[in-house]
Amino acid sequence: MVALKRKFLDESGKRWFDHADVVVALVEFGGLHGYVRISGSSLGSMLEVSQQAASRKLSRAVEAGLVDKRTGSAGFEYTVSEFARGQLRRFLNLFTAPLPRVELGATVVSGVGEGRFFLELRGYGRQFELIYGFKPYLGTLNLKADQNAFDVFRMYPSKIVNGFRTGNRRFGLVLTYPAILRLGSQVVECVALFPEYSRYGDDVVELIAPFSIKKKLGIADGTRVLVTPVLSVG
Repeated sequence: MVALKRKFLDESGKRWFDHADVVVALVEFGGLHGYVRISGSSLGSMLEVSQQAASRKLSRAVEAGLVDKRTGSAGFEYTVSEFARGQLRRFLNLFTAPLPRVELGATVVSGVGEGRFFLELRGYGRQFELIYGFKPYLGTLNLKADQNAFDVFRMYPSKIVNGFRTGNRRFGLVLTYPAILRLGSQVVECVALFPEYSRYGDDVVELIAPFSIKKKLGIADGTRVLVTPVLSVG
């Protein structure tokens, strides 16, 4: 099973904020509701850059699919594309959507046995201790959630563990989140991990704690549990 890079953000160069100056300028001049006649010269004047630089910005935004272009009777006209609108809607919804309290149903599953190796690396271990105040047990508890767990957890504030390089090998960053694990009336405070490079899909949550969660709760592969992201633990 090959480790794949997790997609934290949309593809570089095709994100609305990569071309925010052009997109915002079009929005300001009605480009959400139709085509705006605008030239590199006019855009350059608005953005206080040269005509050449503004023309390149327009062309790149069109190439990225964030701006649609057509030839009008008096020159080129531009509008914000549906692709860009979709990105903007998702982004703006984050400001108004309430933070959900979701208990994710999940099943305990076996991992590939790499958790101990990564937690033993000083580059990770000392950051976990600094951020959460405990030395992690050398091993992760892996849960396969009933839905996309990463999409749920990423709405909560993440404590990012930095990536680092050792020799010729690069180790990626890890998004971490305080969490609560429930098995019946038993409750364990833990930390959920979503590594930049992972052999698992976004429905798998890796958990760490100062102790073996499996032993503490007496669970095994196939056990059904509930895991909940929280703003803080303790």
